[in-house]
Amino acid sequence: MQGLLWASSRPRVAPLQWVACRFRQQVARPKPRSSQANSPYRKNNHAPGAPSGEYFGGLKTPHESNAFPGLKGHNLPLDTISAFFHSNAEKWVHRRVVHDRLVAFGAQPADATKLLAAFVRDVSSGFFNTPEAFEKYHLIKFTNTEGIEADVSFSNVFFRWLAVRGEASPSTAVLLRISEAASNLHPAEEYEGARKMRRKFVMHVGPTNSGKTYHALRALAAAPVGLYAGPLRLLAYEIWERLNLGQIAPLGATDEQIAEAAKVGSSVDNPFARPCNMITGEEQKIVETNAKVLSCTVEMLNLGHRVDVAVIDEIQMIADRDRGAAWTRAVLGLCAHEIHLCGEETSVPLIEKLLAETGDELVVNRYERLTPLTVEKKSLDGDLSGVMKGDCIVAFSRTAIFSMKKEIEALTGMRCAVVYGKLPPEIRSEQAALFNDPNSGYDVLIGSDAIGMGLNLKIRRIIFESVYKWSGPGIGRVIISVSQMKQIAGRAGRFGMQETDEVPGGFVTTLNPEDLPVLKKTLPIQIPPLPFARIAATRDQFSELAGYLPPTAATETVFLAHIHAGNLPIYCRASMPPSLSLICEYLDQQGYFTYWDRLQLIQAPFPWRDRMALDAITEFVATYYQTMYVDVTATMRKLGYLDKLEAVELVMQTAAGVKRPKRFNHSFHLDGLETFHKILVVYLWLSYRNPVSYPAQDLAVKMKERLERALHWCLEEMSLVKGTTAPVSKPAIVHWRSERDQKAAEMDESMGPSPSLQ
Repeated sequence: MQGLLWASSRPRVAPLQWVACRFRQQVARPKPRSSQANSPYRKNNHAPGAPSGEYFGGLKTPHESNAFPGLKGHNLPLDTISAFFHSNAEKWVHRRVVHDRLVAFGAQPADATKLLAAFVRDVSSGFFNTPEAFEKYHLIKFTNTEGIEADVSFSNVFFRWLAVRGEASPSTAVLLRISEAASNLHPAEEYEGARKMRRKFVMHVGPTNSGKTYHALRALAAAPVGLYAGPLRLLAYEIWERLNLGQIAPLGATDEQIAEAAKVGSSVDNPFARPCNMITGEEQKIVETNAKVLSCTVEMLNLGHRVDVAVIDEIQMIADRDRGAAWTRAVLGLCAHEIHLCGEETSVPLIEKLLAETGDELVVNRYERLTPLTVEKKSLDGDLSGVMKGDCIVAFSRTAIFSMKKEIEALTGMRCAVVYGKLPPEIRSEQAALFNDPNSGYDVLIGSDAIGMGLNLKIRRIIFESVYKWSGPGIGRVIISVSQMKQIAGRAGRFGMQETDEVPGGFVTTLNPEDLPVLKKTLPIQIPPLPFARIAATRDQFSELAGYLPPTAATETVFLAHIHAGNLPIYCRASMPPSLSLICEYLDQQGYFTYWDRLQLIQAPFPWRDRMALDAITEFVATYYQTMYVDVTATMRKLGYLDKLEAVELVMQTAAGVKRPKRFNHSFHLDGLETFHKILVVYLWLSYRNPVSYPAQDLAVKMKERLERALHWCLEEMSLVKGTTAPVSKPAIVHWRSERDQKAAEMDESMGPSPSLQ
């Protein structure tokens, strides 16, 4: 019956919302404009001795943790904030990057020097020592002062001070205009439709596997008009499927109705089935043109669409540096009579502050875990032969994932499904289904932290290969966050997914004994409340800021003006897109784009951290600049991706019993196919926003489907034990030692090399 659902849905081309218009001379492509002189974060602008970042794709990008060297005041106690501010203000003022940023905003160099000197004199004289000043200048924001956040907090204080104490000059006037354009003290007032409504918020908070999302979805299934918004395409897809197949019993359904629906099973004919459409940034599935229920990613919310019930998932992501603004926008602007927020307890105080501004009603429902979670007394002592059916091993290196897959399959005879970040969501879902199916022969799951969100998994035990994760050159390996460790561990013992003969509950341990004390110490830690929500610049703000900045201002400078000069509520901070310096400099070097073009390209899901994809990114951007038309087939053929796909398909078509070419390397092709999939996802994302320049949507969808079949086949063929679980002779015990001592594992799994199966 699922086939009927999928067959009835169809991709929809979004209506033409805009046609890119650009005034430019009828000459050859302009000489690339370097943003080096105007960007405050470039190598030559670093303070003497400050780390200057790393080379990536031929460009230079700084590490955010080095944005303010020497500051170690992360999560400062309230009574130490003032001392921290006074002892570090002069250090901040004397950084070259601070002076250069003001000049990039339009201040004269001499004026910038004078203003910074006056600011530090006021700090030294005790101007900020009073309780009134502490509150007025939002010094409490220094509670989170690690890396770039410290720089931003000092900048925010400086611009607030400038409006009160700044010496009158043309430079001061320019900086204050920029600050006014970047400020947003009452973000709720932007959403007139929501302000005309009296909304009711219901928060469902609790640990992983507590049933919080289940209760919210039941309210949605009973709503005349409703929507679901989550952080992942995978989650949007899951809810879309469950609603269409009647897998969610609506609130108010009787036991008799639930029993009758169970007899029908998952089907579009189930009495609980609700026609539901899906819209994400890269994909749209339309079951009915006027379906009353929608499942989407949170960035795709249409705030003008009125609904009875809305469900916003993973609300704690409202504080995420990159994407949190989408959750803030949903909370403040969604036109729904009843809004259900699902997530962690840590988000409750912040939501209370936001809703105090809107005047909306708030009810908080708290849940406890439905099944017990037990930390085992012993680790596996590095012995992968101790892995059992239903186990999930979590690693943070793609190399480690595939190496352990080989070892476990050789030692135990059990086949391993794999889930990691670079794997397309569709393939992750297929691998999860194989693991969940007791008859598939896939009894073990090996994955990255990608298992922590968006997949329902029948995991009996979580095993951490390591509790450390690579955080980049200059930082090294760090212990994963408390929140992340709790979320991953909580995936064990999923309620309602055990076999009939299994005792409900989950277990968690580590592969190596030295990691188990860290796990035991971390899991009981209470996570502090979220300190702030993120706010992004609107399109109008972006244009206004660009108008006030010098004509030669780099793209990055527009974002920095919003981040550093804006005056926001005390519980809000500006969004900070990842790799901003890298992306903006890259776009500026390609030629002159309108600010709208730049903003859209920055928002596009280009895989900037995937070195293999850099050629494709360059080809997309350059072709769009030159012709405003991107031919997906010609581009993929030119870059060799179609050839790679066709090579895999040729081997897939080999007749049964005929040996494949000896030199065929599944892991090598897998890496390229994953990158190809990312590139097609970008093309689809752009096609929904600009179908004139990216018109081959149907063709891209077909390529994507071919890719997913090839990816699934590659993963299946990489299992060393064919068919169902088969007994194998058990070799001597192999002790697995953490990858932390191996250089190859010291990479983020999204940036890792082709898996090594040595």
